[in-house]
Amino acid sequence: MVISLRKLKDWCQFILLFILFTLLLYQLISFLTPLFKPDFMYKQPAGGAVKVFAYADRSSPSSFLEEVKERLLEFYWIGE
Repeated sequence: MVISLRKLKDWCQFILLFILFTLLLYQLISFLTPLFKPDFMYKQPAGGAVKVFAYADRSSPSSFLEEVKERLLEFYWIGE
């Protein structure tokens, strides 16, 4: 089996360039990541924020089940 030195050189050059560009892309992505990251994800909302849920009186389990059933049917009907 004859191994061509030219083909071996081309393969080595390809592998070297692939590794080099992969590392370059990784460095570029790690450099740009902080630019798109939010400052603080868990801060209190400001402005016209809407409260998503309200605490309900859960005195009886049957009322809770009825409420869950009602909400589920509304979800399936409207799709939201």
